[in-house]
Amino acid sequence: MELAKGGTPAGLIATATFQPLAVSELQALGMGGLPLLVIDHPLGGEKPEGVLRRAHQAVEELAALLGASR
Repeated sequence: MELAKGGTPAGLIATATFQPLAVSELQALGMGGLPLLVIDHPLGGEKPEGVLRRAHQAVEELAALLGASR
């Protein structure tokens, strides 16, 4: 969040289960406009190749969100 305050494009990634908490925390910290990328829950128990696939998808989605928020 310090990056975003300094003008560096930034966003938050949270799993669907924790989306309400992430939104609440962002608002409490005065960062309610920060892009939030929600991914499927859970990550635990996922095989390494599945985590890698999901990470690549998340990076692409986050890049799109950051581009849209400029």
